[in-house]
Amino acid sequence: MLNEKATIYDIASDAGVSIATVSRVLRGETNVSAATREKVQRAIDRRNYRPSVIARGLTGKTTHSLGIILPKLLNPHYAMIFTGAQEEASARGFALSLFPRSSLDTDAYNPATMLAERRLDGVIVCVEYLPADHDHKVLAALEELKRFMPVVLIGCVPPWYDFPAICNNNAAMTKEIVSYLVSLGHERIALVGGIEGDTDPFRRDIGYMEGLREARLPFTDSYRVWGGGTPESGLAGLNGILNNLKPSFWPTAVIALNDLVAMGCYSAAVSHGLTLPRDLSVIGCDNMVAAPYLSPPLTTVDLHQRETGARAVKMLLGEESGRVDAPWDLIERGSCAACR
Repeated sequence: MLNEKATIYDIASDAGVSIATVSRVLRGETNVSAATREKVQRAIDRRNYRPSVIARGLTGKTTHSLGIILPKLLNPHYAMIFTGAQEEASARGFALSLFPRSSLDTDAYNPATMLAERRLDGVIVCVEYLPADHDHKVLAALEELKRFMPVVLIGCVPPWYDFPAICNNNAAMTKEIVSYLVSLGHERIALVGGIEGDTDPFRRDIGYMEGLREARLPFTDSYRVWGGGTPESGLAGLNGILNNLKPSFWPTAVIALNDLVAMGCYSAAVSHGLTLPRDLSVIGCDNMVAAPYLSPPLTTVDLHQRETGARAVKMLLGEESGRVDAPWDLIERGSCAACR
């Protein structure tokens, strides 16, 4: 737990240095000797101290600059999160700087130092799929970053990450999607997209399996294909299913990882002579701006990314704390229909 009562004065006293020196260490400035930096860091560790954006604001040290780290800069899902965060930050007089995911992955440069040198008042980090052997590295980078500034996480956040967070419960969402398709009479339901080996305890596959089990439907291994989150992976994934099965065993519904994967599934279905939604229902996720304009308009899940981005900014500024679930709503359009 963080020591809410510890102040920069306590750290300076414990380390036997001035407050200005502690401030330079916290900002990652290089004009501090290694020995002094080590003394200050020991004091910070001992008291589990983290400077807050509110405290720095009261002392006039705030720079009114926030950061956001996104895994994929071209994915519409993350673009909508950034838009919401940027609008909220701007309304409160803060600038928002965008950083790629590589800001946490580099071995050549301490990511906490790199971001601290920008003198940010806080940072939002969007977390997605993490392989088991990489989780510890990202967690260590986040913990180090937390020493310098407030950190708020968005996305697939494991429960052992002790940060304020807005979490996607993809398992619960996918279970509800399966239930929706079952209500339309579908029994052969495929799941396309994602990376095999995902360690997220709330991953889609858990909800997919629970939904099938609740509907007393068998899991069919050939209906689960991986491949990431791009249109190409959707095209290759559904093509693989349709090419490897007899038409009488083809799925009647597909759950796509996101709307981009759903677009690829559209192309694969058409190339096999299928008509949507008469022969195949497809449901996406993200409610990207193009979804209503596809043919047929795409049934999808709205994750309210802009609202999530705005809420993350409010959490950075201390208006909310803890872990909360991101909202989502099923948007029914023309790509899903009753199974014939």
